[in-house]
Amino acid sequence: MDNKELPSSTKMWTKLFGKRIIIPSIFIFSYLIMLLVPFNFDQQNDWFVLLGRFHPLVLHFPIVLILVTTGFLLMGFFNPNFNKPIIILSLLWTSVFFSFVSILAGYLLFISESYSGNLVSNHLNGAMATGISITLCLILYELNFQRKLKAGFLFYSLLILANFSLAYTSHMGGSLTHGEDFLTAPIDALLPAKKIDKAPEDMLLYEDMVATIFETKCVSCHNENKSKGDLLLNNYDEVFASGKSKKQAVIPGDTSKSEVMVRVLLPEDHDERMPPEGKPGLTDNEISLLSYWISRGASDTLTYGDIDNDEVLTEIEALMPDIQQAQYKIIKEKEAFEAALQELREIGDPMGVDISADDRSNGKFFGLKMRFPPAHIGNEEIKAFSPYFPYFSRVSLASSNIDDDALFLLGKMPQLRRLILQKTNIKGEGLPYLKNLENLEELNLSFTPLDEGNLLHLIGFKNLQKVYLFGTPVKPEVISALQKHKPELEIILEEGPFY
Repeated sequence: MDNKELPSSTKMWTKLFGKRIIIPSIFIFSYLIMLLVPFNFDQQNDWFVLLGRFHPLVLHFPIVLILVTTGFLLMGFFNPNFNKPIIILSLLWTSVFFSFVSILAGYLLFISESYSGNLVSNHLNGAMATGISITLCLILYELNFQRKLKAGFLFYSLLILANFSLAYTSHMGGSLTHGEDFLTAPIDALLPAKKIDKAPEDMLLYEDMVATIFETKCVSCHNENKSKGDLLLNNYDEVFASGKSKKQAVIPGDTSKSEVMVRVLLPEDHDERMPPEGKPGLTDNEISLLSYWISRGASDTLTYGDIDNDEVLTEIEALMPDIQQAQYKIIKEKEAFEAALQELREIGDPMGVDISADDRSNGKFFGLKMRFPPAHIGNEEIKAFSPYFPYFSRVSLASSNIDDDALFLLGKMPQLRRLILQKTNIKGEGLPYLKNLENLEELNLSFTPLDEGNLLHLIGFKNLQKVYLFGTPVKPEVISALQKHKPELEIILEEGPFY
């Protein structure tokens, strides 16, 4: 039909067409700027952080809108009732608008909080592809609507691209939030368990079975980096120790007094149950295996072939597929850790920095330390490790050339437990960057030009247990004031360890 036959609402859209095309063009230009012009900030911009943190609140709008728009267009091929240009234009406009708001918020978060790594970059690039393709779809549909250009194949190609990039971006976002195996872990669980190389009768009850149960159900709360109740369950010798309760976790031959058995058998809503409410508890078969192992002396040499109880054998056979699957997941994680360790060493070796597995973190995090004599390491060199910031638990930059600006980067290491900064240029104005590190327990500031007023920033550190202040210009009365306001903090006037 011609324009004179169009309804009045459509004529209004036609008159505004010239102005309407400007807005999506500005959006595309903005996306290109975000992609091609790198921005970064040495100091955190609080306004950008505030606006950026709206990203997870608004990102669901464009996801739903793009899918609904695609659904309407597809249904229009089969049912004319869905072929309503005004509705589709409205959906496209709202999709484009909320896509831009969501991507802009995410971009502000990206540049203001120093996010880095392949997952973040891929998530951002996927979002840009989604925003640009859905915006081009809007422009083409507007041109088609005004009969200035036939959209056809190009329009539907861009719509398909928008949906694929949307799926990819959502997957990257899910991996960032929940871990890289967010989608693959359930798939792995559905696949048949891979065979363990050992013959069943040679499998060790502790090493191959009980330790696997501890690793999957208990170690997340009971390891060197997070020892709930001062109890460690990540190696054989530690399972016989007593935690904060003064009760022995495992007493060989006595299940009724072994605290680990007592805790796993408590009701789900009990405050002292292990694991706590909200985490998957041990299954009946896992409890039977644990109980049998303790009753037989909790030996590390006891094998599957030594079991003389048919009922227990039946329960362990039923448990075997889960144990096998868990073992292979653990192996896969260790392989990934070793690969990351190799990559970090390739970065650190030319700088004169040693990277190793942190022996206090159950082999899940890294340690970094300067070699001696120390090389020239400053703030810029630390940025090279930024993709791995979430995986450092122990860092020693003793005798390096870093200053307070480096604390902004170190504050991006959420697992950091021990930080050694002695003989550096730290004056203390950057200490607030570290106060949100919930795992930070030890801080060494010996022989730094620490400003005594800045020392009081340590009052806001939640879990800091030790600080070394030997050789700093801080007066004794300031140290006394800190001790008064934070009596649980151990202030040590010794140089302290270098690692």
